[in-house]
Amino acid sequence: MTDPARGPRTVLAACCVPWDATGALVEPLFRDSIADLAAHGLRDLYVFGTAGEGYAVDEQRFDRVVDVFADEARRHGVDPMVGLISPSLPTVIGRIERCVARGIRSFQLSLPSWGALNDAELAAFFAATCGRFPEAAFLHYNLGRSGRMLTPDDYATLAAEHPNLVAVKHTRADYATVHGLFARAPQLRHFFTEATYSYASLVGPAGFLVSIASVRPSLARAYFDAGVARDATALMATCAELLDLSAELRRAVGPGPHMDGAFDKIFAKVRDPRFPLALLPPYQGASDDAYEAFLAALRDRHPGWLEAA
Repeated sequence: MTDPARGPRTVLAACCVPWDATGALVEPLFRDSIADLAAHGLRDLYVFGTAGEGYAVDEQRFDRVVDVFADEARRHGVDPMVGLISPSLPTVIGRIERCVARGIRSFQLSLPSWGALNDAELAAFFAATCGRFPEAAFLHYNLGRSGRMLTPDDYATLAAEHPNLVAVKHTRADYATVHGLFARAPQLRHFFTEATYSYASLVGPAGFLVSIASVRPSLARAYFDAGVARDATALMATCAELLDLSAELRRAVGPGPHMDGAFDKIFAKVRDPRFPLALLPPYQGASDDAYEAFLAALRDRHPGWLEAA
């Protein structure tokens, strides 16, 4: 399998941000959570995706979290990636400028979400980010909340225009789209979540966007390695387990709309029971009861996904 992608093939993992009762960063716990992921094999880390509440922070919180994240990531030899979520393009540009001044060169872009961008607006957005900061490397987060899901043809056009667009996160992609991405935009590294990674890694050199598998990073790495080896038997077996875990999580949290961070903070709390579940207002995190129910399901039905005591 040839691999012409600009970005490295790896496991990409989110860092959730712990807030105290006043909405302030709990710095020691945040540092511990970054160190834990890095020490257990998840070393390509980012902050301020949807799981990291990048949509909810003000500029003061943004700068504070970025400073701590970058410092701790570099302490563990990790290149920090910062997510950029805002309906305001000037806000996105300002955040990039401040991060670049701090020596950060890796960014995760989300399209402005107040309204779906047309083709001209899409081109203008990438010109003002990738085009304006050629010294930086950009990953695009392709998600429905933005109002427009980009297609393989969109990525072929953008990749040709912007050599520093290096990767894409796909939270959902059907099989036809997976094939189209590798055929039309092979120069971009395409990251897929648990349910799609098993198939995508048999089609092309896929990256793994870890979500629920972060409860046990060593097994997340093993799943990724099975994809690199194109070990279909191991991939299908692990994918089935992860789908079971996802069903247990949905049962534990219950019905209703939930922000991504409500789930991801449960994963963080599985790894460190001190981790608070609260999201920044007005968004509602998962309950302690939901966390306890999910943890009980892991212990009873999926103990292999818990770290050995």
